Amino acid sequence: MTNQTDFLEAVRELLRIAQTNGNQLSMEEINNYFSDMRLEEQQMDFICRYLESNQVYISNRVARFRDDSLEEPVETKEDPLDNDMVGIYAKEAGKASSLSGEQEQLIAQRLIVGDDHARSLLIEANLSFAMEVAAEYKEKGILYSDLIQEANIGLMMAVNEYEPEIHGGFAGYKEKMIREHLEDAIEEYSHSTRSAQKMASRVNELNDIATAFAREYEREAKPSELAQRMGITEEEVRELMKVSLDAIAVLDQDKMNPEASF
Repeated sequence: MTNQTDFLEAVRELLRIAQTNGNQLSMEEINNYFSDMRLEEQQMDFICRYLESNQVYISNRVARFRDDSLEEPVETKEDPLDNDMVGIYAKEAGKASSLSGEQEQLIAQRLIVGDDHARSLLIEANLSFAMEVAAEYKEKGILYSDLIQEANIGLMMAVNEYEPEIHGGFAGYKEKMIREHLEDAIEEYSHSTRSAQKMASRVNELNDIATAFAREYEREAKPSELAQRMGITEEEVRELMKVSLDAIAVLDQDKMNPEASF
């Protein structure tokens, strides 16, 4: 492994290894994996940040990325099947008949009497439109195929909830509902992802401090002692310890049942 392309591919492969190992790795395993490369500290930090951003727990993690990095945009995960799924979906959406603005509004008027046929027509005719709106939100952390699904949910909400006297024209209302649902989905995903990243970082920090304490005093640290060193409450320490133990339990279960994930 001598160039940047090989380095990045090795990092992705290490992530795949971690995902088959209960989303856990140790710093020793990472160092061993890259033993044939002379990695600089910045490269090692990049590797750890990348793994932690994908919810991989790293034991004995010493170097920490700053918490302000958690405010950066969430990286969109790669999926080799995403383009294929989008292509198939686009082909199916393209088969639906389009409607003029006037036709669409006339059909939308029939929604207030519970016309299921009108409902189906509006949804099918607007699948391509929902896909176009979803495309504007790419690179926000969510795969394009998932964005399309969220846009479709917004479209269906618009069809189900539309009331002409309250919402005005259907064209403006459907776009508003699609965008609102996409933005809510992205915000929720970003929040949960950053929370997971921060939790993984804090768990790693707790384990590093506990290990250092044990070396220094030749005994395990009490929660109160860990809390003092980390500048948090004992309750927070106990919660981090529970997360760490849960992760270890999952790893042990995977080792006992290697075929469970197939």
